[in-house]
Formats: sequence, structure tokens, C-alpha cells
Amino acid sequence: MFTSIETRQFCNRRFVSPSIDKKKKDVKKTGLGYSYFIAFSASLFMLLPGLSFSWPSVCIQKLYEKDPSLNPLGRQATIQEIAWITSLHNLGAIIAPLFCGMISYQLGKKNTILLFAVPHFLSNIILIFANHVWHFYVARFLMGVTTGCAYTIVQIYVVEVVPTNHRGRACSISNFLVSLAQDFLFLIGPYVTITILSAMSLVPTVLLFVLFGKFSPESPYHFVAKGDLGAAEEILIKTRDARDVSNELNSIIKDIGEHKGFSWKEFIMSKGARKSFILMACLVFFQQFSGINCVFAYQQSILAETKSTLSANKSLVIIATVQMISIFITSKLVDMWGRKKLLIFSYAGECLSIFCLGTYFYLLNNNIDVSSLNLLPLFTIITYLFSFKLGSGPLTSVLSVELCPPKYMPILYSLAAFILNLLSYVITLSFPMFWITFGLEVALWGFAITAFMAILFTYFLIPETMGKTFAQIQILLNNNNEVQEKKSLELISV
Repeated sequence: MFTSIETRQFCNRRFVSPSIDKKKKDVKKTGLGYSYFIAFSASLFMLLPGLSFSWPSVCIQKLYEKDPSLNPLGRQATIQEIAWITSLHNLGAIIAPLFCGMISYQLGKKNTILLFAVPHFLSNIILIFANHVWHFYVARFLMGVTTGCAYTIVQIYVVEVVPTNHRGRACSISNFLVSLAQDFLFLIGPYVTITILSAMSLVPTVLLFVLFGKFSPESPYHFVAKGDLGAAEEILIKTRDARDVSNELNSIIKDIGEHKGFSWKEFIMSKGARKSFILMACLVFFQQFSGINCVFAYQQSILAETKSTLSANKSLVIIATVQMISIFITSKLVDMWGRKKLLIFSYAGECLSIFCLGTYFYLLNNNIDVSSLNLLPLFTIITYLFSFKLGSGPLTSVLSVELCPPKYMPILYSLAAFILNLLSYVITLSFPMFWITFGLEVALWGFAITAFMAILFTYFLIPETMGKTFAQIQILLNNNNEVQEKKSLELISV
């Protein structure tokens, strides 16, 4: 660890060390391409929550079947059982963030990712042989443990490894792989049994252990925190186009050395830290209560309620195809438009589409002829999911990392992930009963209202973080005066 004097010495001079300079000469230069490979291999972890999120969409209908060849329970599942099977994934995801920060500090983020991939692997082993409802409860809970870790740590790891001006695109890889896993289930899931689907779902975990486990390094932040500056500089050299990474290494040393330790008193007294946490909590609230997990988990059931001429299975295939297109668009726009503009556009699309879907079900449930609108539900769900993938999906996690002060990141980002999964658990557990009690249209209109509120929140309160370092972002959060902010940013850049 570094004392404050040692930290100031490191930060006030150009970083040089004979042992590290010798190691630098031995490092084979690989550059930016390697940093993107690392981001991709780490993001393979996101295939696992992608499969978990999509699982109810394709498997819930099978559990309603009377045919034992499709339903391993041998009977129709009840509404309460389906609600628990769906929501226990979120309950497991609540647990993981409570331990991820502590484990990642001790073992490193790389080893933490590999460790938390194991529960997902075990869950699919259970599902291969599942024939009682409690088997599904346990499997879904284990899936959630992996999901909670994935959304807690992957984006932090990627942000710490990838150069600042490539954060947006690198973090978009995670979103692409989540959608890839979801689309795989949409395309294959309706046509195979739960047993076969579970066996196929073991493959991503094997890929993660091979590509990420063997060929990717630990985060340079972890090595600096443990005092191994040589290893940290070696990683920076391999993942940057520049040979001289001393300025960036000094910046990491400053973040880790001066800001070591978490103090609730300092956190409460820090305007920027308080503001960043409130913004993070609001971001995850709006993401969850705009209805994404409910629409995603129950979209096949929702489509089955419509008068569409297309079957629910065929509709899922169309949705999967459109989702993939949205990911490519997002990866291009995230570092061009900026976070704020893209997030507003995303919530506007969600608000309009989910409001129209609610209106359709209102007309349908009041015996109004909707035969001329039979493709509207599919179109609105496609537009809703497209809008989510375009902004609020990937950017909620990206902004949560960027807004969080490095000093408090392990605690606050884990806490934000905990809040996200808690909200997701509450809403997915209550959604089926809310649907039955008040009607689907009321729930969908509630999601639309939340999305509209998210537009206002983003426009007035979220700062633009594109292209800014962690230090510059914290200056924005700590200063109200715009002129002072510009002066501070100029000092940082110098």
C-alpha cells in the first residue's frame, strides 16, 4: 500500500523505475486490439445472464403444457410457481453484489468472474435432470447469483482495462453478447426441450474459462492496489497504442493510493459522492420500473394474449433478429452521440411503444374490434426492446461506472447492482398478480409513465460523461458553477 507522501511523490514526477523499465523492454507491444480482445473475452461472462433473462420467455410456456415430453414436471405449473421460478433469478442476483466487491479485492476481478461463472454451470446441470418444481427454484436462484456478479463487475473490469476514449464501444460488447445469448434462446428454445436447451447452455461457460481464463490479464487497478506496479504497467503497455504509459499509471496510483479505504463519514461529506450515488440509484430505478424484465420474461405470454396472425414462437424469432440490429447501431452511436442524448432517445422510444401496447390491450379487453391492429403488439414490443438495447440497457451500467468516484466504486457500484436486482425481483414477482388483478394495460401504462419520467430526469440531471476521465467527471459532479467546471477541466487536461 502507499502512504500519502509516497503517492504525492509518484504523482508529482514522471514515473520511472529501473526494474519496471527493464520489464517494459521485455513486453511485446500489442496495442488497442488486445484491449478489445480482453473486453470481448471478459464480456463472454454476459452470455450467462443473457441466457438467464431469456429462459422464462421460452420455458414458461413449456411448464404450462400437459405433455410430459415438453413439461418435465409432468403437470401444469401454477401461477404462483411460475412467479417464483421467474423471480428467484432476481433474488439470487440480489445476493451476489453483497460479496463481489470484497471477493474481487482479495482475488482480483478476473478470478471473481471465473468463480461466479460456476453457479450458472451448476444450474444448467440441475435443469438437465430437473423433474420437481424445487429443482427449478434452485437452478434459477443459482443463475441469479451469476447474473448479480456479472452486472456488478464486468463493466468495472472493462473500464479499468480499456483506454478512456474507447470505454463506450468496449462496454457495448457486453450488451451485444447479452442480446446474442437472448436471441439464441429465442431462435432455438421454442423448438427443443428444457433438457436439451440446458445442455446447450453449458457451452458459454466453457468458452469463458478457455478464452478469458487463459488469455486475459488481471486489471491494472488490482495490481496497483496490491503494490505490483510492474505488472500494472505491463498490462497498460500491452493494451495501449503508446509505449509511455507513465502518466496513466500515475493517475491509477493516485486513485488507489490517495483514495484507499472507504469512510461513510467522508462519503456523506462529499457532494460528488452523494450525487453520484443518487444518480446511480435513480438510473437503475428507471431502468427496472420502465418494465424491461417483465416484458422480457413474459413477452411470449403477452404475445399469446393478442389476436396476432403470427404465432408467439415466430414473433420471438423476429424480435431476436431486430435486437441484433439494435446492438450494432448502439456500438456506433454510443461514442458519437454521447450518453445523455442516446439515453433520452431510448426512453422516448420505450415510453411511446409501451403506451401503445397498453392501449391495444385496453381496446381488446373492452371488446373493441382490433383486427386491423393485429400486428401492433409485435411491432410495439420490437420497438420497446430496440429502444432499450439502444440506450437504457447498456448505458445504465456504463454511466453507473463512470459516475462512481474511484474511491467508492467497489462499494457503491455493488450497492447499485444490489438495488437493481432488488427492484427487478420485486417487479417480476408481483407482475403476474398485478396483471390478473388490474389488467395488463394498467401495468403497461405504468411502465410508460416511468419511462417518461426517466426522460425528464436524464435531460435535467445526468451529466455528459463521454470522453471524460474519472477525475473530470467528479469535478462536474462536485461543481455547480459552469465556468468553474470548465476551468477545472482545463487544469485536469493540462
